[in-house]
Amino acid sequence: MTAKSTNKSARDTVYHFLHKKIIEMQIMPGAVLNPKELAEYLQVSRSPIRDALMQLEKESLVETAPQKGTYVSKIDIRRVQDERFMRACLEEKIAALFLDVHTDSDYKRMEMILLRQKDAYERRDTRTFLQLDDDFHAVMYHVTDHTYCLEMIRNLSGHYHRIRLLSLSDPDICASTIQQHKELLMLIKSKQLGELQKQITAHITEKGMEVMKLQKRYPSLFSTVLVEEPSNESIWEGDFLANI
Repeated sequence: MTAKSTNKSARDTVYHFLHKKIIEMQIMPGAVLNPKELAEYLQVSRSPIRDALMQLEKESLVETAPQKGTYVSKIDIRRVQDERFMRACLEEKIAALFLDVHTDSDYKRMEMILLRQKDAYERRDTRTFLQLDDDFHAVMYHVTDHTYCLEMIRNLSGHYHRIRLLSLSDPDICASTIQQHKELLMLIKSKQLGELQKQITAHITEKGMEVMKLQKRYPSLFSTVLVEEPSNESIWEGDFLANI
């Protein structure tokens, strides 16, 4: 293996580690990311840390400010709205293609994911529930051979992902999501395209009021018009979801 490929592998490892920690709220919005500490913790050189942080900054998941360093971006409501809008528009088109080409096995795969999602709901496992939520929708992208679109949505939806995670910490929201998935399956089975597209859009976008409630409940997690000082607490202080 060449030095170049080794560096790329290290960069990708660091990027995926930090990306996952940020979008799953295991590193809090506002937390300072110290390259030296990260390099020591991950046992890599400073170069892949720097490259990974640059990629995360392109995705608006981290920010760099003079004399403040690099820190995890707080949740931007306007960015959430755009990411949600982008996903809703794309998924309407994907749904139309899916109805034309899906098989019974594809439908059964979505049913099985929904059963696992119910189990995660009963165990109050929010992160697994959200992963299964993504898996449920991903079936349509895989069947229609649009996995690139799926990856694009995932890579550009870090703010929306964090909002979804916060929302799903409420058991009532999880129960509502399960019910909506049941309705989507019924519409797929009956091949009601217009109603399916309408329900998908509602399923993705209807949580606007919930976002405002979350912003009021956890104001420190969201960006504001004011320039705020990043947090100086250790990024390994604990799991946010365990405390709500």
